[in-house]
Amino acid sequence: MAIQIDDPNSKSDQKDFALFALGFRPFFLFAAFSAFSLIALWLFELSGKITISGYYTPTGWHAHEMLFGYTVAVIAGFLLTAAGNWTGMKMINGKQLALLSVVFLLGRFAPFIPELPYWVIAALDLAFLPLVALLIAIPVFKVKQWSNFVFVPLILAMAAANLMVHLSALNIIDSSIVTGSRLMIYLVILIIVIMGGRVIPFFTERGVVGVTTKKWIWIERLSSLSVILMVLGEMFFSDNVVIGYLAMFAAITNFIRVAGWYSNKIWNVPLVWILQIAYLWIVFGFVIKGWVIFNINESLFAFHAFTVGGIGIMTLGMMARVSIGHTGRDMVLSGWMTLAFILINISAITRVIIPMIWPHSYLFFIQLSGWLWVSAFIIFFLVYTPMWIRPRIDGRPG
Repeated sequence: MAIQIDDPNSKSDQKDFALFALGFRPFFLFAAFSAFSLIALWLFELSGKITISGYYTPTGWHAHEMLFGYTVAVIAGFLLTAAGNWTGMKMINGKQLALLSVVFLLGRFAPFIPELPYWVIAALDLAFLPLVALLIAIPVFKVKQWSNFVFVPLILAMAAANLMVHLSALNIIDSSIVTGSRLMIYLVILIIVIMGGRVIPFFTERGVVGVTTKKWIWIERLSSLSVILMVLGEMFFSDNVVIGYLAMFAAITNFIRVAGWYSNKIWNVPLVWILQIAYLWIVFGFVIKGWVIFNINESLFAFHAFTVGGIGIMTLGMMARVSIGHTGRDMVLSGWMTLAFILINISAITRVIIPMIWPHSYLFFIQLSGWLWVSAFIIFFLVYTPMWIRPRIDGRPG
C-alpha cells in the first residue's frame, strides 16, 4: 500500500514548487527529516557503529540538535505561520524565507565543517532564533497585539539558553550546557502550555461533533504560572524538595486543565486525541519530577517524559494538523498517520515508563524507543512532504 495523502482533484498545478510560500513549509520539512535522521544517527552512535565528534560531545550534540534543531524548527514554522493569522499581515516568504532557511541549516552543518573556528560555529547557530523573534515582533508590534508579543521574549530566552550551550562547547563555562538544555526544555513546555490552552480546546470543539470544553479562569492562569515557577525553581533553588512541590503544583493545575478538554468522543478523531495525550505526557513529566518529595530521584525519566512524550508527540500532532489546514485540505487524517501517532506514543512509553519498571533492560528500551520514533517520523515525512512542496489545493496563497 502506497503512502498517499494528495488530492488528485487539486485546483493547483501539482508541478509547482511552493516550499517557500509560507513558514511552516520548509521548517516542518526540516523538522520531519531531522527527527528521524538525528535519532537514527544517535542510535548508531550508542551502539558503537559510528562516532560523533567535533564541536559537541556526542551527548551534547544529541541534546542540542533535538532541542535547538528539531524543536526550534517546529516552533519557527508554527509561529512564522500563526503570526500572519493573528495580525492579518503577510509573513516572510519566497527568497527571504529561503535565506532564513539557509541560516537555520548552517547552524546544523557548521559543527561538522573541518577547520571552521568554533566561534564561527557558535555565531552561525546563534543567529537564527533572534531573527525569528524579530520577524514575529514586527507584525505583532505594528497591530499592537500584546497578548501575542509574549512569544518574542520567550524566543529570545531560548536564544539565551542556546548561548549557554555554546559557552560550554567553547570551554568558557563548563556546566552551562546542562543549564541551557534544561532551561530550553522548560521554555518549550511553557510555549506548549500557553499555545495549548488556546488551540487544543478550539481544535477539540471544531474537530469533535457535540463536544464543549470546560475552562476555569483560575486554572488557565495557574497552569502557565506553575510552569514559570518551575523554571525559576530549577534555575535558582538547590533544594530538591522545593522543586518537587513546584512540580506537583504544575502537574495538578495542568491535569485539571486538560481534564476540562476531555470527552470520550475524542478517540474517533486522531488529530484531537494526539494533542491531549501529548499534554498529559507533560503532566506526567511534572509528576515524575515531583517524586523527589518522596526521595525518589527520577529526573532523567522526567526529562524524557517532557521531550519524547510531551514535546515529541505535541509537535508531531501540531505539524500534522497545521499542515493539513494551511494546504487547503479537509481535516481528515490518513491511516498511515494514525499509525505514526500510535508509534510515537509507544516510543514514549518504552523510553520512560517501561525502563522505570525494568531498569536492567534500559539500553534495549532506548534502542526500541528510538527506532519506533524513527519509524513514526519517516511515515510523517513521506506523507507530508508532497503537501509542503506543492501549492495549496484550493488555489489560495500560502
